[in-house]
Amino acid sequence: MFSKKNLQNIPTEGTSHASGSRKMVVSKEETTSKYFEAYTYGYLPSGVKWEMHEHDNIVEICVVTKGKGILRDFDGNEETFVAGDRFIFPSNTKHEIENNANEDAEFYFFRFKDQ
Repeated sequence: MFSKKNLQNIPTEGTSHASGSRKMVVSKEETTSKYFEAYTYGYLPSGVKWEMHEHDNIVEICVVTKGKGILRDFDGNEETFVAGDRFIFPSNTKHEIENNANEDAEFYFFRFKDQ
């Protein structure tokens, strides 16, 4: 049997970071995949950042749907982002996302176990 949810009915929750929020679009408990971890929709207010963090053995794919800002990794690499950009973070890659614009930023995040 398939599963259906309307995004409008998924509650917004806090993240593991000190700022921002998200909707858990699909959790790992809702699938039978041993590799799937999560599919979330993230909200990052203007002037806020998700501090440097990493995902242990998790590959993270980020798609920017709204806003702009700066993305950094632990090695000092930095890229600006705008709506429509896509980033892939290999597992165990420390990174942070900063919204330095005057509008909120929004993202789709897909997370998969590396092995």
